[in-house]
Order: sequence, then C-alpha cells, then structure tokens
Amino acid sequence: MSDYTIQSEPRAGHWVAWAVAPGEAKPVGSVILPGQTRQEAEANAHHWLERISADPRLLLS
Repeated sequence: MSDYTIQSEPRAGHWVAWAVAPGEAKPVGSVILPGQTRQEAEANAHHWLERISADPRLLLS
C-alpha cells in the first residue's frame, strides 16, 4: 500500500481522488472517489487502498 500515491483534483464543485500504482497512469481498479473536500476525497482513496490491500480480489473483473 505504501507504494501507491494518492492524486486529487477539484471537479464540478467537489473533489475527487484516486490511487496510482508506481509506473502507472490509470487509477488503481479504475476507481475515482468523490468527497466534499480534498481531505475527504483523499481519505476515501486511502480507505480504498486499505480495502484492496485486505482483499485483492476486489480488483479482479
């Protein structure tokens, strides 16, 4: 989980955040997480990383 980075940006009156694996450009699992604030969106992305670290099957399609 520590290898991932969290990126965020404002969109349409709210914030979105996503996790990116080293050497990748796309969000992990193609998941973008919204929040009212930047902190909330980034916290949601951290929770997502915790979930996929605990259960990698969440990334399987």
